[in-house]
Amino acid sequence: MPTQFIQKMNKTEAGFHILMILSLVDGNIQSSESSVVLEFLEESFQQPIEIIKEQAFLRACPADVRLNHFTETAQQFFKISSIGERNKLLAFAMKVVMADEKMESEENVYINTLYDCWGLE
Repeated sequence: MPTQFIQKMNKTEAGFHILMILSLVDGNIQSSESSVVLEFLEESFQQPIEIIKEQAFLRACPADVRLNHFTETAQQFFKISSIGERNKLLAFAMKVVMADEKMESEENVYINTLYDCWGLE
């Protein structure tokens, strides 16, 4: 069950969390991954976001609760977005994961979780 914090997230914040978590999963954030996240912020949504605060939260999020936060955030994004917006975020998610030209097993778990949360196959 999502926390009040997650239930108040707008689409930009939720999308940012999803993409940043995907970039953190393999243990280090590549500049190519950061570029994709910035592209998402520039192109996708114009809702306000405090990037420094959100980055600090995500970097401080313990690895053992990261998947749970990812799942709850994906569920929130699903609730507040259209199918087109979800498809657009999914394309960005795949770009983040493949930014280093390989999908690590942990990244695959997160992508599969996103598919499951959104009822995709």
